[in-house]
Amino acid sequence: MSDFEPKILGFLCNWCSYAGADLAGVSRVQYPTNIRVIRVMCSGRVDPNFILKAFEMGIDGVIVLGCHIGDCHYQSGNHQAEKKIELTSQVLGEIGLQPERLHLDWVSAAEGQRFGEIVTEFTNKIKELGPIANIDDYQKKAKLGGSIVDVSRLRWLVGKEHEIFEKGNVYKEQIDQDEYKDIIWQNVGAEYTKELICSAMADGPRKIRDIAEELALPKKLVFDYVTEMENQGRIHLVGFDGNIPSYTLSEGGGE
Repeated sequence: MSDFEPKILGFLCNWCSYAGADLAGVSRVQYPTNIRVIRVMCSGRVDPNFILKAFEMGIDGVIVLGCHIGDCHYQSGNHQAEKKIELTSQVLGEIGLQPERLHLDWVSAAEGQRFGEIVTEFTNKIKELGPIANIDDYQKKAKLGGSIVDVSRLRWLVGKEHEIFEKGNVYKEQIDQDEYKDIIWQNVGAEYTKELICSAMADGPRKIRDIAEELALPKKLVFDYVTEMENQGRIHLVGFDGNIPSYTLSEGGGE
């Protein structure tokens, strides 16, 4: 749509990219006015939940800009940002949203021109993607994504990823990066499936076989996740229909 003007949210680190944006303004660098900026002390401070919340509120695209690798004011903050954005992109793809609406890049305090170019390129990309077709569905999916990235195990895996690759595990053993990323991906998929199961119980008690049929999942898989979530207090048994149990969501149940 030629008349579509996307709403872009930018998270800019205080020490480099925000200063780069300031230089772009002082230097009168031309770039689209679609971006609205939130200054953060470090790109590593940008929580995946911030991004999912932005999409839930109807933002068309999110851009995170930090210091170049090796120049972080906090040494490893931009490495943390890289891992968090990677996770968030995986979650966006898993829940059926467009990962292309999220972008991470690096801008130094002296790169005002580069800042303008990155913002222009990203804005044009979002224009090509077009407006969000079904905002209600998009917001529901973004909210579901927020629940996924809030899971403590997933956050721990992502938070420790850079440190483990740099120093090895507690036994000083080097970990295969592809294997580690597969573990994260499997956890994303598992948490997504559990969120779908919880959503299926939103309107009241459900039987495992009915949930399995609705979600086109193996009954054994649904049973395993239901058992896990029951142990976690997220759902609970409400009764039996003959010898078939029914489950529902717990009030204020944790993960």
